[in-house]
Amino acid sequence: MRPTTLFPSQEAHEWLRLAARDIRLAELALGDSPPLVGEALYHAQQAAEKALKGYLVNAGVPYPLTHDVRRLVNTCGETDPELMAILLPATGLTQFATRFRYPGEDQPHISEAQPWLSLAKLVVAEVARRVPTD
Repeated sequence: MRPTTLFPSQEAHEWLRLAARDIRLAELALGDSPPLVGEALYHAQQAAEKALKGYLVNAGVPYPLTHDVRRLVNTCGETDPELMAILLPATGLTQFATRFRYPGEDQPHISEAQPWLSLAKLVVAEVARRVPTD
């Protein structure tokens, strides 16, 4: 975790702001013509990762330096088992941290990306519910 001068709830809100931006970028990528599906999936993964790190900051738990959504969900589950149970389906987002970012991978169809983006939105929404507003 990098040092910050923000209070935990302020930093958590900054993480959530960045996560919301990634959701927006994913939606814009899917709405492009032709859709940029791989890029949308990357931003969906990034949104989930950032939201989970925000949750951990708010809870006072050091977050691991990782792109592994499963690991982050498991770490969140140590303080909130209910959150972990809700977010387990989103752990598959981890693959999109690197998949489709380099040559050689066939791009997925937009219909494959929509459920993943929905899961990323779920992660952001569930974390936002648990981070108090100032």
